[in-house]
This record gives sequence, structure tokens and C-alpha cells, in this order.
Amino acid sequence: MKQVPSLRVDLNGPAQARFEAAARAAGFDPGDRWVGGYASYEWDHLRLALAAYGIEVAKRDVLEFGCNVGGSSVVLAALGAKLCGVDIDPNMVALAEANLARHGLSGTILPLEPRERLPFPDCSFDIAVANSVLEYVDGKLLGHAISELHRILRPGGILFICGTASRLALRERHSGRLFVNFLPECIDRVTGYRIQRGLSPFRLARVLDGRFSVEGRAGWAETRRAIHGRLSLPMKFVNGAAALFGIGPGWISPHLELVLRKR
Repeated sequence: MKQVPSLRVDLNGPAQARFEAAARAAGFDPGDRWVGGYASYEWDHLRLALAAYGIEVAKRDVLEFGCNVGGSSVVLAALGAKLCGVDIDPNMVALAEANLARHGLSGTILPLEPRERLPFPDCSFDIAVANSVLEYVDGKLLGHAISELHRILRPGGILFICGTASRLALRERHSGRLFVNFLPECIDRVTGYRIQRGLSPFRLARVLDGRFSVEGRAGWAETRRAIHGRLSLPMKFVNGAAALFGIGPGWISPHLELVLRKR
């Protein structure tokens, strides 16, 4: 039987204490599945997705755009990437650094202002990963974010968008609320409260146009099989519908998932 690799983590040393302190400073429970357990979750998801799409990160310059608690950063570093991460929340920067440390890994995590340029020269990275982050970017700033990711990638570089809640879904992925994705954004301006919605694939397509080409359509189904062992009936429908319209399934699935190559 093939041995499944696992993450190394020190749960008793000073690095763990640093992680727990950083989590509490950010207002999180360090034992929460999406905090202390998020790296393990991504080890069983992001790692398999990268393999299914044939994205090799070892010894490559890799940027994680929006590192959050560092779950994906841990996976990328463990797979041998030369990792840099950015996040607009200083608490997340500290937490991601501590998460890397407790896994015995290293990388550079930097703070970022939403309207700033990414703090890297042109053509600095081979791969950029945006995992469950673009749905949080203000729609007015999405074009800027994609332009910056295009700028820092080397010619032919890969942008991997994954885990991104789609506005086509009946249930919003993060809040679990039904139908909020279909509420017009003018409601937010009237109420003064921003409703969390998924990212519209149509809006994303507009800002990607002319900058990136889409690759790896077959990897979407392979990713589902690698993670879940099979394609569920709804995912078979998504896969079939995408084939019918000649697009990648990642455009119309509940979570946007796209492998994009810099033009």
C-alpha cells in the first residue's frame, strides 16, 4: 500500500505557543479546524489539486496572494516552494509566519495595503496561488489585483485560482446563506452593510481577458476524484455542462477553480 505523506508539526514546543498566541491576538481559537487545522485540510486538498493539474512548485518562486492563517503557505513550503505570501491583515501575517514555524518551514510573509502594488519587481514569480481570497476583493479593486498578479509573474507563469466561492452558487460558501449571491450590490449601498457574496465568473473573465489564457481543463475532474475518490452526481453535471459549452468546469462549479497562464 502506498504511504500517504503527512505534515510535520510540533504541537508542544515554543513555535506552537507562538502560533496559539498569534491566533488569540487575531481573535481566533487556535484549536479551530479553520485555524489550527487549516494546514492539514489544505494538505488533503490543495496538495492534491496541484498534483492533478500538474503544477510543480518545488524549487519554484511561488507567491500566495492572501495567505490568511497560512494553511496554503504551509503546504506550498512543505512541497519545496520558495515561498512568499502577502495579506492585508497584519494579524494574518503574524499568524501565517507562526504557522510556518510550527511546521518547521520557512517563507517570507509581508503585509499589503489593498490599493498598493505588490511589493515585488516585475517578473518575480513562477507561480501565484489565490486560494479562497478573490471573493473578498472589492469589485472595484479586482482588476488592480489581477493586473498586479500578471505583473509579478514571469512570462508563461501560472496563476492558480482555487477554493473561490462563485456567485453562481445557490448557497454562499462562507456564510452558508441561500440566494444572497443573487442580491444586487446596490442593496449594500442603501443599507451600509456589505453582504458576503461569491465572485462572479463573468466579472473575473473580464479582468483576465488579454492577460491570461486558461489551461488544465481535465485537471478539474481529476482533482475531484483525487480528493473525494469519485465525481458526485452534481459535479458530473457540472463537468458535462462545461463540456457542452466548451469551457472549463471550474468556471461554473460552486467554487471557481482555474489554471491560468500569463500571456
